[in-house]
Amino acid sequence: MADFWQRCEGRVIEQKYPLNQYLGGTPSSGVFLTHRSGAPAEKAVIKFILAHPGTAKLHLSRWARAARLSHPNLLQLLDSGRCGLDGRDLLYVVVEYAEENLSQILPERALTPEETREMVVPVAEALIYLHGQGLAHGHLKPSNVHAIGEKIKLSVDSVTRLGKLHLARGADSYVAPELLSSPVTGASDVWSLGITVVEALTQHAPDVQTARHGDPEVPETLPQPFLDIARHALKRDPTQRWTAADIATHLKPGQAVKTEAPSVPAVSATPAKATEAKLSPLDVPLSPERGIPVAKLAAVPPRVMPPQQKLGAPAKKTMILPNYVIPLLAAIFVVAAIVVLPKFLRHQQEIPPSTGASSVQVQSETKPADHTRNQALPAPHPTVKDSARAAVEKAPPTSAAPAKLRTEIAPATQAARPSGDSPARGEVLEQVLPEAPAKALNTIHGVVRVTVRVHVDAAGNVSQAELEAPGPSRYFADLALKAAGKWIFGSPELEGRSVASEWLIRFDYSQSGVVATPQQTTP
Repeated sequence: MADFWQRCEGRVIEQKYPLNQYLGGTPSSGVFLTHRSGAPAEKAVIKFILAHPGTAKLHLSRWARAARLSHPNLLQLLDSGRCGLDGRDLLYVVVEYAEENLSQILPERALTPEETREMVVPVAEALIYLHGQGLAHGHLKPSNVHAIGEKIKLSVDSVTRLGKLHLARGADSYVAPELLSSPVTGASDVWSLGITVVEALTQHAPDVQTARHGDPEVPETLPQPFLDIARHALKRDPTQRWTAADIATHLKPGQAVKTEAPSVPAVSATPAKATEAKLSPLDVPLSPERGIPVAKLAAVPPRVMPPQQKLGAPAKKTMILPNYVIPLLAAIFVVAAIVVLPKFLRHQQEIPPSTGASSVQVQSETKPADHTRNQALPAPHPTVKDSARAAVEKAPPTSAAPAKLRTEIAPATQAARPSGDSPARGEVLEQVLPEAPAKALNTIHGVVRVTVRVHVDAAGNVSQAELEAPGPSRYFADLALKAAGKWIFGSPELEGRSVASEWLIRFDYSQSGVVATPQQTTP
């Protein structure tokens, strides 16, 4: 296979990426030096992997998502696509060019403690950003830690969603032990960073095979603070590991570390301004909980004069009501609620549909966002910070007894298809259900149905979502609109090219959970 990659030198991909020089590869992948069309001086790197039918569209959708990431310590993903070379079906991804990576330095020498600090801090900050976006790097190792001038940058072609199963790349010490049977988490990236720290200082990765049921042995010769970092990052139990923010704080004592709550792009989300405060080293615990600045603890909120009251204006007289007025009004309100509320609830009921689709059960908790009737998905990655509080305020009143949420979803393979034998058929690669709280579902008598129309681009991502049939409840319509915007589709193909499509997604809410039924409408 190496001969095949070398024979590809000089070829041009998609009439815009010449394969100038073969840099290396494996039997299933190859890396070449190229440059971007119209900018010969701007070098880039193009990487090829074999296109497997079961994972090709998933890789392309992940790369499309990674191209929208923006952080000074992440390599910029410039382009991606699918092509053929000598009868081989290949996927390619184009990223900015880096002069060297850490795996090229370590065979020659180990890093000094100061060099290690300069490497670990930007890597940890990049992980904080990814985890805040609801993503994980998934493949952190020295060969993916790059240097461009004075900047350290991580590769992004392996980025995946938190909670997804790890795509097998062979067992090695950089892969956290829990990934053999559990989804990817931020803690699995921290394990990989711990292995990389030990290797950077000793030129050897720690032996994790001899300690299969315990924590791997960390060399006592490691200088501080890296000895503490490695020990806390390489805990076999992922819940006991430090976070990326803990590691950055340990290397930058006395400085505030900006962290972001895990989030995913939402239809109605708007970025919130991040606030920073200087923290004393004693105020920052080495744990996942963030410290509270002393300045905030001691601050006394100033007295603010109501805006309608002007200085020098005479004070308004206050009306004094008799003692019996307030109880009387409360009694009238209670009687009105008893009479009106049952009629209002009956007005929202719908006859439950008969659904023959098979379903699976999952557990879910919610943080719904603001309602948007018809809004295109933003290209950047906004954060969702106050949506949980908004969901609590908007949720209908329910009984105090906790309810167990059972959410149902129609399998992607059972998604409805357009009639006829047309080859222009897409598929659902990733479904996201409305995160409706159990106490909200318990208020439903019958079924609340919401239908959302989504416009899907050629890469399989939702570019716009709008309510086709909002149903009787704005609250549940809001949740459905937000969930539909996160779906990922396999695009239909016409004449060998991926094309855009439209889908209708029907969400049926009931006390037993949520059922999603997708149907392709065009092409």
